[in-house]
Amino acid sequence: MNLSRILIINSSCLRRVVVERNVKAVRYSLSSSETRGHQICRPAQHFYSVKIMDDVIRLIPNLRLSHVHIKDWKSVGEKVTQLIVGGHEKLQVIADFDFTLTKFHTNGIRKLSCHGVVESYSKLPEHFKVKSREMFNKYYPIEIDQNISVEEKIPLMIEWYDGAHELLENSNLFKHDFALMVKENPIEFRDGTLQFMKDLNEASIPILVFSAGVGDVIDEALLANNLTQDNVKVISNYMTFNAEGKLVQFTGKLIHMYNKNESSVPHSSTYFQDLSHRHNVILMGDSLGDLQMSKGVEPPSTILTIGFLNDKIEERLEKYKEEFDIVLVDDQTMNIPDSILRSVLANI
Repeated sequence: MNLSRILIINSSCLRRVVVERNVKAVRYSLSSSETRGHQICRPAQHFYSVKIMDDVIRLIPNLRLSHVHIKDWKSVGEKVTQLIVGGHEKLQVIADFDFTLTKFHTNGIRKLSCHGVVESYSKLPEHFKVKSREMFNKYYPIEIDQNISVEEKIPLMIEWYDGAHELLENSNLFKHDFALMVKENPIEFRDGTLQFMKDLNEASIPILVFSAGVGDVIDEALLANNLTQDNVKVISNYMTFNAEGKLVQFTGKLIHMYNKNESSVPHSSTYFQDLSHRHNVILMGDSLGDLQMSKGVEPPSTILTIGFLNDKIEERLEKYKEEFDIVLVDDQTMNIPDSILRSVLANI
């Protein structure tokens, strides 16, 4: 056995030992705070809260970064340790696509969503692009407005999606156009996303990409980046094409940002049932509606939610902190989820 091989093995063993030691520290802090919580005064409770935070940070050092926001360190500590102890065989990942796996901006320049890639396609006439932009300017502010209830938003979002899909269905596009439009306007994944997904594949950890975007565009983006792997499943809005390859219509139930749950999984799919032994989940999204994506996971389950807050940050930060376990503000990387995954994989 050569020296480099020995060093790799020793490094792996050392990493495993460090992770196991830090997991024990977090568990001890959690059990101490629970056991003594009703007996101690407020300053002592604060001490245990800080200790839990410190122990979790030792486990996942990147959580100390200033753009990372965690409201409940105790809950995050419990969930992270459950993920690590459960190991890769108990884990699955569920992720939104647009602005979750992909970047929201690069150096302040807004990146394109799936629909944006379609709407920017050079073959489409100007009136198509004008109408698309009008709908975006009308409905997007409603989507992110915290003063409008979800119940009020849903019919308006359906109106938006139906309008966008009807526009596409009348656009004279062919199946081969979708590969061309992705080549013309490549979708830019967050820094580290490609390696993150390759690591998932190597560890046979399934990832469900649950998107209200355009499935045909997502497939082409994954193909262009060599990510059409056996462990990747995409649920999204797909199209049907005639014998000549011409776009006919969207098929199946409309998926929008507020119905991304088991009700939108095709009835013939047994995806969640097939993964019933994988009851630990890392869920990633950029909107509050993405929190519904894990509905369908067989209990008992530990679901660690990670929210990418990309826009209207000051207005939405507190709400995101209430709903997501971990909130990442203006983070165009996959560093935090990758750090958590590496801690899980350290036990292999």
